[in-house]
Amino acid sequence: MRRYIRSLAVVGLVVGIAACGSSSGSSASKPTTTKAPAATCTGPADAYVKTVGKASDFKPVTADTLTVVTSLPGPGFFEGSDNDPTKITSGYEYDIAKAMQKAFGLKNLVIRNEGFDAITAGQVTKYDVALSQISITCDRAKVVNFSMPYFKSNQGVLVRKGTKVADLAAAKKVQWGVQTGTTAVDLLKKIAPDSEPRVYQQLPDGYTALQAGQVDAFLIDTAINLGEAARSGGKFEVVAQFDQPGGPDQYGAIIPKGSVNTGAINAVFKQLTDSGEIKSLASKDLTADPGTIPVITIK
Repeated sequence: MRRYIRSLAVVGLVVGIAACGSSSGSSASKPTTTKAPAATCTGPADAYVKTVGKASDFKPVTADTLTVVTSLPGPGFFEGSDNDPTKITSGYEYDIAKAMQKAFGLKNLVIRNEGFDAITAGQVTKYDVALSQISITCDRAKVVNFSMPYFKSNQGVLVRKGTKVADLAAAKKVQWGVQTGTTAVDLLKKIAPDSEPRVYQQLPDGYTALQAGQVDAFLIDTAINLGEAARSGGKFEVVAQFDQPGGPDQYGAIIPKGSVNTGAINAVFKQLTDSGEIKSLASKDLTADPGTIPVITIK
């Protein structure tokens, strides 16, 4: 779905040169035409827009405002409240949004809480960019535009403290919980557990089910689960992560189809990557190191 740190691999290979200007969306220069993903999509590398334009070409949907949608809660990514976007004050993707606001020269930043399924299905309107730990996939790219990737994450195994999931054989015996519409659902199909996974519409519901013993383990991005473990006061821990086929999930920002802003948003990501700031933000906001977590390989 939707995830650290010193050993984190942040994607930095992009095409083009970024010019990080300052504008409220009134630049006289012609917006950069975005280059569409490959016609035949076989994986994340084909599914995102690779054009890097100019930050000064950004055109906000609301004057002098960057409107960002996300799906709360976002442990480690949007911190301050699990349900009230007006109270968000920190987090990895929040800090990326602030960097975008600055690069675009906009006075205001508005965070809006929307359903994850609606965001990835292209059903949300009147926003500039979605930052919600969203994995780049070919199916999603049919209805939305993806920016260049800015984060990688495997799927992590969150359990009540003391529970062990040491290998694939053990994983098959687990009663899993998973959030609907996430790439963790697809990974569980590859794991093929003995019991049908229990699917939850909202992430907090899945974590509540784990605490109540209704599921043995909850599967979602390692970074998200590490954030929840840190919040749990020692009740939860991440005991493993899956080295999945095709490599880790790659996160991209979502931009509405038809928007002229993908190139401008890519320009900010390139500038953040080239300067090392995006890696520094990860170290600041996502403080646990996934490199210490055992890896279970799925072939």
